[in-house]
Formats: sequence, structure tokens, C-alpha cells
Amino acid sequence: MKCDRMTRSHSDADQYFSALAHPRRRSVLSCLHRHHVVTLADLADELAVKEHGMTIDGIPADAVTEIYLSLYHCHVPKLVDANIVEYDQDQDLVSITADGTAAHGWFEEEIFDFSERPSPSRLTCTDER
Repeated sequence: MKCDRMTRSHSDADQYFSALAHPRRRSVLSCLHRHHVVTLADLADELAVKEHGMTIDGIPADAVTEIYLSLYHCHVPKLVDANIVEYDQDQDLVSITADGTAAHGWFEEEIFDFSERPSPSRLTCTDER
């Protein structure tokens, strides 16, 4: 996979970082990476469970509705514009794209995998005042 890593451009990274700047959009990507295709309502339920840390039965309906509306009006369109997800409004389905799968892999590799990186205590910083 080293070849794939080298072919990614800075503009790809900028696009991914911009589209995935909000934690809710990163949660959407993570959910779609696991399920590939979900209804927007199911996506809202999954994010509500994650954000509230309880089963869906314990979450107020208005909290789930708020998440649904933010997904519909803000987060999903931003991810669609970045070609990370596709949204079929007629069927109310959100699906991950090939770029979304690549973005997930890139974020996992570059952001979330700290196992091979030096710990902060082993890094040397200098004060340039």
C-alpha cells in the first residue's frame, strides 16, 4: 500500500480534512465504512447512540431529530460535495463512495494509527523565541 500512499496529493488531503473537520462527519464516515449503505434515519439513530452513550430507547426523540436534520441539511451535503458519500434522496439512502473508503483508510493510517510513531516524550522540541 506504500504506492497508494505516495500517490495521494495534498489537495486530496485538504479535501478530506475540510470535509471531515466536524466530528459528526467523521462518525458518518466510520458508520458507512462498517455498513456501506444506510438510511438517513438509521444513520441519525446510530450517531445519537454514539453521541449520547446510551441505547436509542433512552434518547429523546427531539435529540434524534436534531441529528437527522443536521445530517440532512449540513453534514451529508458537505460529504457529498467532497465525493465521500452519495445520497439518494428518493430512497433516503446514504452510501460510502470509493473516495470515502480511501478517506477512511487515509485517516486510519495517518491520523488514528499512532502505534509506530514516537511518543511525545521522545520528541525533542526547541523554543524559537
